[in-house]
Amino acid sequence: MKVNLPWRRAPEATPAEGAPDGGPEALEDVRPGDLTVDPRVRDFLDLHKDLECVVTHRGRIFVVSGQATERVERGLADLVLARLGAARVTRVSSLDMQIWNGARRNGGVDRRRAEPPRPRNLTVEQVLGQAVDDAASDVYLDVLREGSRLAFRTYGLKREVRRFGFEEGDALARAMWALGKANYDTSWTCDASFDVVHGGRLYRVRANAVKEYRGNAIVCRVVDPSFVLPLEASGYSAAQTAHIGRMCAAPGGMILVTGETNSGKSTTLRAMLAQLPDTQKIVAVEDPVEVVIDHVNHVEVDRHHSDSEGRFRRLKASLVRQNPDTLMMGEVRDEMSVDAIQDMALQGKRVYTTLHTQSAAAAIPRLALLGVERSLLGLGSFLAGVINQNLVPVVCRACGLDRHPDAATDARHRGLFGGAVRFRNEAGCGECRRGVSGQTLVAEVFALCLDRAGRAQELIAAGKLAALERHMWTVGVDGEACESKHRHAAGKVLSGEIDPALTERIIGEFHRDDVESAKDVVGLQRAVP
Repeated sequence: MKVNLPWRRAPEATPAEGAPDGGPEALEDVRPGDLTVDPRVRDFLDLHKDLECVVTHRGRIFVVSGQATERVERGLADLVLARLGAARVTRVSSLDMQIWNGARRNGGVDRRRAEPPRPRNLTVEQVLGQAVDDAASDVYLDVLREGSRLAFRTYGLKREVRRFGFEEGDALARAMWALGKANYDTSWTCDASFDVVHGGRLYRVRANAVKEYRGNAIVCRVVDPSFVLPLEASGYSAAQTAHIGRMCAAPGGMILVTGETNSGKSTTLRAMLAQLPDTQKIVAVEDPVEVVIDHVNHVEVDRHHSDSEGRFRRLKASLVRQNPDTLMMGEVRDEMSVDAIQDMALQGKRVYTTLHTQSAAAAIPRLALLGVERSLLGLGSFLAGVINQNLVPVVCRACGLDRHPDAATDARHRGLFGGAVRFRNEAGCGECRRGVSGQTLVAEVFALCLDRAGRAQELIAAGKLAALERHMWTVGVDGEACESKHRHAAGKVLSGEIDPALTERIIGEFHRDDVESAKDVVGLQRAVP
């Protein structure tokens, strides 16, 4: 994606004062003869050798997005404007710059007369390096008969990056599986995991491919194995953070972190493990290991091994002999993993794991379907707590909109939230990506182990899940009602942090009760119409 940013000395400046007159509009059209030879501009570029940048003699500046600070970028634009009489900054991807540099090294290809560079020159390292630069959590590669397409998911939003031929996409996919020393099976589904280095840092990649009607669909999760986000910085409310801390301090029982795919469950698990004292024996069983914590023993399991069930049974027996204070099971997905966490929880161990559900209460029937007896789920010592969460994009402070472009959507949310509501600006600006500057959690936390009266456990044992939700949201624990996910999100809408329309697409519609109760949480005094 290219973003054009006209630099002018004053807001009132006309295009003639700050915009290039003619010349190549895209990096791929720049030829060696288009580059500036101005000595002052060249000196500036030599001084900032780490800045991947191209400047034409007509004042067009192509710079890799995210590489330069605003001060350096503005300094270059002001210098180009002073020396060449015009300046316009176009931000490009590092992938675009790498391809352009490769073409120049191969004889200065004139892109206006020659074919574009063959994308098979793209390496796995280039693609994933660009994903890291774009803060992408996932990379999507569709290798289809009619052609391949590459897309990134950044802050929960997917965008297409590039299109190329089937052969090039197939070669890229096979290179990924070669790095993972795995067999790339185009007939059904297959997985691979491997490491890449970018910017001097190591990143862990987990790839999955599945047969698609027109070819193959591939997704890669990119993880920084050294990154642990503290709970306090994740987006939980102060009360939720306190409840999670108390659940983690309980002597035993299972804590479930639930949510959809890409809801930050693994990040929360890592934060919970990292805050445990190193005086405990902690074992994490993962497929694969993504983040390594110094005082945790990480055990990697291979679920695709020919004897995966037998190996897992032997691992389960070994875990008993390891005698951990805390066991982390990366995900509950089958009877084997359920059997392991159930046994550990019944032994009085503290067990952390994740589960795919859309609400905290939905974790109860999900566990029952996986084989956990409802009588166990109702034991206060067995299920310590359930967290359910989603990740929601944060509206850019610089370019967020005070009104939604759709009048009906704007009227609906102003009727619910009042005048403080802000919406994402899809055009974006230099401070964000398509109007989004990050992500935050919206969550609900059921600290079941803190319900001393045992009412929550009674409702679980009886299968009264709607009543369980009402109990947690009205009575709660220690005399304090728990926040529903919608109330937690409504508070962030009222503070201008998240877009209500975009949030509803992720967690469902807001209701007036959500907003009314959220007003007290965020301390806002204005009345909601």
